[in-house]
Amino acid sequence: MPILVRFILAIQFSLSLAVADVLENLPGPKNLTALDKFILKGMKEAKVPGLAALTIKEGKIFWTGYYGWANIEEKRPVTQDTLFQVASISKTVTACMVMQQVEKGELDLDADINTYLPFKVRNPKHEDQPITLRQLLCHTSGIRDNWAVLEDQWVKNGDYKESLAKSLPAYLIAGGKFFSTKKSFYNWTPGTNNQYCNVAVALAAHVAEVKLKTQFEILCTEGLFKPLNMKGAGFLMSSVDLKKVAMPYGYRKKSGGFKALGHHGYIDYPAGTLRASAPHLARFLMMFMGGGKLDDVRILKKETVEAMRKIQYPKLDKKQGIGWYYTRIGASRMIGHDGGDPGVATQMFCQPEKAGGIIILMNGEPQKGSFAKALAERLVDQFK
Repeated sequence: MPILVRFILAIQFSLSLAVADVLENLPGPKNLTALDKFILKGMKEAKVPGLAALTIKEGKIFWTGYYGWANIEEKRPVTQDTLFQVASISKTVTACMVMQQVEKGELDLDADINTYLPFKVRNPKHEDQPITLRQLLCHTSGIRDNWAVLEDQWVKNGDYKESLAKSLPAYLIAGGKFFSTKKSFYNWTPGTNNQYCNVAVALAAHVAEVKLKTQFEILCTEGLFKPLNMKGAGFLMSSVDLKKVAMPYGYRKKSGGFKALGHHGYIDYPAGTLRASAPHLARFLMMFMGGGKLDDVRILKKETVEAMRKIQYPKLDKKQGIGWYYTRIGASRMIGHDGGDPGVATQMFCQPEKAGGIIILMNGEPQKGSFAKALAERLVDQFK
């Protein structure tokens, strides 16, 4: 065998051994329960390097579990303080911030968004039809995710360089460098169809920015993170401690190795870049389950939360509330959101009527799809 080939094979074998060792010796609780063993076994089979999970029962944190590596190279284990990029769970936070402004009378869910914006947004195929905040937050606006643009504009290990005030007009206005009549908008009239859209949620965040003359990150920090004691959570990399953030990993089947994918920033960041710990999200979820109140702190009025839980366009989508949606985990109907990005897989769901909820955060995309589903069902069993 040629020396070069032997050398390459030796590197590959070494890498495979290293990865096998990583998965075989995942950090976890000292005294393993049946649930701990199930999770660790599932992580190994699904090739997930790190995981944080918790359950809420009777309105309080009931169980927590922290497993594996937040950063393999640094040998940094997942702990209760580990921040995960939560991907589309971010939309629930953005929606709550917008609804705070609706409560205050600063914004109207059903007003034409051009009432607030310094630039005009219209579907060029339906220029006489206004787009509303409700439509943006319920995925019925007709705005479309052009993934060729969105993925091309991802920034590795940094925040997106341009503000929403610059990037969104470039995407939504004719003549903008990212604009496409065909790919920035669907053919249908706003409010007549339903199609999931990240850019639409980012635009809702920007509407709030414009009206309040305050950056989105500050609105979330002052309105949600500080009063809920979510210290350290944030949408921008510049606003969080990167030493606490779990590194997203991709599993490379061919080499049998993990690849650190880095941290990303992108145009539509209010739709997906929140970094938060499992306990952070637990406080946010308990507030939502508690009708907008946690302990002695009121974040939203009860009627506002009830409105967010209500199906907004039942003829178009029987699952979609305002920023939150319904799904079934086993036999249980729950409301919340999941999320996925390269190297990220997350779930946050609850049953308000039972004051129960689950949170699952992973810094890898499970190679065995049944693991995330089985884990969610097992956690829900804790508060049935």
